[in-house]
Amino acid sequence: MKIWLGQGEHWAHLTHLTTCLWMVVALIHTGEVNLTKWAKYIPCRGQYAQSRQRRIRRWLGNPRINVHRVYKPIIQAALANWEDECLYVSLDTTQFWDEYCLIRLAVVHRGRALPLSWRVLRHSSATVAFSEYHEMLIHAARYLPKTVKVVLLADRGFIHTDAMDALGQLGWHYRIRLKSNTWLWRSTGGWIQPNSVHLAAGEVRCFHTVKLHKRQWYGPVHVIVGRNPLNGEPWVVVSDEPTTLQTLQEYGLRFDIEELFKDEQSSGWNLQKSEIRSVCDLSRL
Repeated sequence: MKIWLGQGEHWAHLTHLTTCLWMVVALIHTGEVNLTKWAKYIPCRGQYAQSRQRRIRRWLGNPRINVHRVYKPIIQAALANWEDECLYVSLDTTQFWDEYCLIRLAVVHRGRALPLSWRVLRHSSATVAFSEYHEMLIHAARYLPKTVKVVLLADRGFIHTDAMDALGQLGWHYRIRLKSNTWLWRSTGGWIQPNSVHLAAGEVRCFHTVKLHKRQWYGPVHVIVGRNPLNGEPWVVVSDEPTTLQTLQEYGLRFDIEELFKDEQSSGWNLQKSEIRSVCDLSRL
């Protein structure tokens, strides 16, 4: 870790690197995000725990530390020997205290998710505009292997046509869930809404080369409409590639990122119990 993190150009001062390494040690030992418990693992000239906590706080709030630049060699090393032909990335949000929103892009693999890029906003909703994560996508593209197919998976909150255009410019593909009342235009049948398509449980129907939204007339895109065989819930997914049953299977990989959110919160690091109330501090944490 010191080799990956300790590249000189990423650090304004080596004490920043040292503090970062000790914070990782403290996190592993305590098993949670708790600055009070971390204090005893942080070397400091001060005699009191408050001195150690202040050192951690200074690190988290230091604008000279670019955590994405520091993280880049780690994620690139993790993906350097990627063997699959396709790499799936999941885009999602989670909230802290109904006050902060974390937007995260993660690589999904074998039922888990590896953070790729993220941003924290002071935002009371889990729904965000495309402008809030556009730059994040651009930065993330620089970390990924150039020879693999990249497919982005996202829920209904990310059905932004600007985002679909941006993904095309990056050379990525997408599988994004649509609302069941979205208007689709077919050259052979005019306008239709997925919720008007009558399907039995477990049945699907594909619509190829269609347009989205009456006002935007966006497309051509491809859509698959299905009904969950277990609970009858309707599923509507849009793709830039012709849809098949595999499209729904691919979209299902999106839920792997939820395990990552659980790891950081109630099922793991208990991030919310840290009571850290700062956009910058949460981003660096």
